[in-house]
Amino acid sequence: MRWREPILCALALTGAALAQSNTVPAQTLPVEIPPAAPFTAEAVEKGREQFHRTCAQCHGRNMVNAGTTVYDLRKFPTEQRERFYNSVTNGKGNMPSFKGALEPEAIELLWNYVATRGGKEL
Repeated sequence: MRWREPILCALALTGAALAQSNTVPAQTLPVEIPPAAPFTAEAVEKGREQFHRTCAQCHGRNMVNAGTTVYDLRKFPTEQRERFYNSVTNGKGNMPSFKGALEPEAIELLWNYVATRGGKEL
């Protein structure tokens, strides 16, 4: 059964490559951030819709969660837009990367929602 040896070797190499690719810190990966625009009620509403499609499963409906197992986005620093983009694009901790799954425009809508505390600070 010599055919198993090349397969096992390929699997080992693939696993090693995956392990090595996960060692790059998220902060070093480039993130495309569009210019900041003023928050609008329409953008916040679209951000809420995007949030409920993409984020609510972990971060809670309307950003309401205990903040014990996932980050409480109601407390996200509003002056750290770049950090938000980095976290969404590259993932952080248990949060997966949404690179390729969300366009920068969708992330901006999410930012509108999160940074205004769901429109409460518009």
